[in-house]
Amino acid sequence: MTTPATEALVRPATERPPLARPRSGRLLAGVAAGTAAHLRQDPMVVRVAFVVLATTGIGVVMYALLWLTMPVAAAGDEEPAPGAFPLGAHSGKRQLLTLVVLGIAGIVIVGQVSRLGSGEFVLPLVLVAVGLAVIWRQLDTDRTLALPGVRWALAGGAALAAGGVILLLATTGQLANARNGFAATLVILTGVVLATAPIWRRLLTSRDEERAARIRSEERASVAAHLHDSVLQTLALIQRHAEDPQAVSRLARSQERELRAWLYDPPVVREGGTWAGLVAGMVADVEADHALLVDPVVVGDAPMDEPLAALGAATREALVNAAKHSGATAADLYTEVTADRVSVFVRDRGKGFDPATVPDDRRGLRDSVSGRLTRLGGTAVVRSAPGDGTEVELVLPRVAA
Repeated sequence: MTTPATEALVRPATERPPLARPRSGRLLAGVAAGTAAHLRQDPMVVRVAFVVLATTGIGVVMYALLWLTMPVAAAGDEEPAPGAFPLGAHSGKRQLLTLVVLGIAGIVIVGQVSRLGSGEFVLPLVLVAVGLAVIWRQLDTDRTLALPGVRWALAGGAALAAGGVILLLATTGQLANARNGFAATLVILTGVVLATAPIWRRLLTSRDEERAARIRSEERASVAAHLHDSVLQTLALIQRHAEDPQAVSRLARSQERELRAWLYDPPVVREGGTWAGLVAGMVADVEADHALLVDPVVVGDAPMDEPLAALGAATREALVNAAKHSGATAADLYTEVTADRVSVFVRDRGKGFDPATVPDDRRGLRDSVSGRLTRLGGTAVVRSAPGDGTEVELVLPRVAA
């Protein structure tokens, strides 16, 4: 018999999480937070270590290299570091302490750079560093470039970096030489691009063809998987019930309806998020549970809400009654959605009945159909006679829906 202590001894040690930058909880790029999670340390300790090393210049280089090489953690795979604290307006004293330490470190770094040089290089280097940090920060997130804020931030970062480079060249007196070198480099690159244009065109065409082939392969695999899960299994069931024409017909109609919905209906309809999707699922369930073929016609559509769900329940009850009591093997379902109401007609050509002779203890049509529609402000009308079949008309005003 093993005790909890024994189980703790034989249980393998928890693996160290991979070195990756988190998607949330970042102060700048997430390098310190990701490193802290990998080392099982408090992010504050790692941040202070980077700041101390930054005073000698090593920390800046290490942070930049890790920023370039550390991947971003996949969504859902992030593991919070011990002692991690939330960023924001209510982050408390820890964030304030971090900002103070970073401010002091910035002052120390600027002082170090000023002592190493003549002081006139400080502003250009700071502009270049800030511009690059802004550009990296925007390109390193999941935000799309279509957002106006991202585009403006990228433009501002590029302007800062370019201004810093130009100011640095002007300070060192190399602006004219750099301009001449840039012009010569541009001419050379233009010549190389023109000379190798056929190669680039062929590479782009090959990439487009490969992408199209991959898309076709994925679509083919998706279609094959769906056909295997639905059509092929239905064909096997049809073979098994070949001696029962009614079962074969029901299986074929159900599969045809499901395949048409998969091919042509949007996902919101297939998932039952609209009235048409609810009707399709209801018809499939009734046909699967009862020996009744239902021919549905849906005109218009509307998003689902509680009144429409209640109308669907009343419609289902009408179909179930037709399957149980009419003696017919098929029924027609017609529903129309307009701006002011939703109408449903359920018609079978069975033996029919006299509504006036229905006993009081038979509460299907009275409660599940008529009562439900009455509570919603709608109407339910049953038209039937012995030998003439039955028609149930359900009307729900859109004001109520």
